[in-house]
Amino acid sequence: MNQKLLSTLSQYKKIILVGGWTGWHIQPIISIVKNLKNTDIDCIWIGWIHSEEEKVANTEKIHFLSIPTLKLSTTRSFKILLYPFFLFIGFFRARTLLKWFKKWDDTAIFSKGWPGSIPIGIAAWSLSIPLYIHESDTIPGRSNRILGKFANKIWLWFESAKQYFASQKSEVIGQILDPVFSIQSTNLPTYEPTINWKTSKPHILVICGSQGAKNVFDAIIDQFRDNESYEWIIALWKLNSSMQPEFWVLDNCQAIPWISQENIAHLIWNTDIAISRWSATTLAELTSNKEKIPKLIIIPLPYSAGNHQYYNAKEYEKMGHILLEQKSIKELKNTIYNLQ
Repeated sequence: MNQKLLSTLSQYKKIILVGGWTGWHIQPIISIVKNLKNTDIDCIWIGWIHSEEEKVANTEKIHFLSIPTLKLSTTRSFKILLYPFFLFIGFFRARTLLKWFKKWDDTAIFSKGWPGSIPIGIAAWSLSIPLYIHESDTIPGRSNRILGKFANKIWLWFESAKQYFASQKSEVIGQILDPVFSIQSTNLPTYEPTINWKTSKPHILVICGSQGAKNVFDAIIDQFRDNESYEWIIALWKLNSSMQPEFWVLDNCQAIPWISQENIAHLIWNTDIAISRWSATTLAELTSNKEKIPKLIIIPLPYSAGNHQYYNAKEYEKMGHILLEQKSIKELKNTIYNLQ
């Protein structure tokens, strides 16, 4: 992980971590905690009550606090009319929590973005508590665009995201990754991986997250059911775990409900081709091993907010990877053949 980010956060004794709702916001927060674990910094996580981030925080033994948050799958929902109310009560709940931490002058907020991050960020600004945010995508989400106006520093992954923020506050530093992805061949991991490649055939690793992955999985099952040329490891994640039996038609295939960060870091050493959706974190993980970077085939969701998945993929296309639009997913088999 970028040393400038770590050295900045290491100035403080308490870091209030803000973010959640999806794994793409949760994982970078866990990565920060892991990178700071050998310091005296106290990490506190603020998120949504009874949420995935609360479960993860409890598992990782990170002190968790909650504020009221309106969770919407689309801004076209009539519930959007309740948003000002939740913003108002969220602000006062966040301000009450942060006033207590204000007793220490060495406290800062780090936000990865999440609907509830807006009232927390504004509350931090109102109390003069330093606010740092990180934006992973080429096109920032609504929360980070708003928080950028209040933030002391805005860290970015893509240069193209700079246009959405004040230039004097924004800086490209890269993605926030688990420490296991910084291991090189001269310092191989000491842990014992639980998932391994089993053949010498070309290895294809598929990590598409949960939402929107079914189209990719269906294409793989349909186009490769009679093909024995490859070995597959496929992360199904929670929403698609029931599809596991459908992959039995593929030769040399491990369809696995969940793959840990340690196993992903281990597998990419011998991955030839990786198929992924859009997650900037996943794409950065898959290309983190500079000694051997697999060829990526990126299939962005066509209905992502601001079409940011497509523009994330375009950045990787400039690096020599493959952008395959979902409307052309029938060409997945030929795309893979052409990489051999």
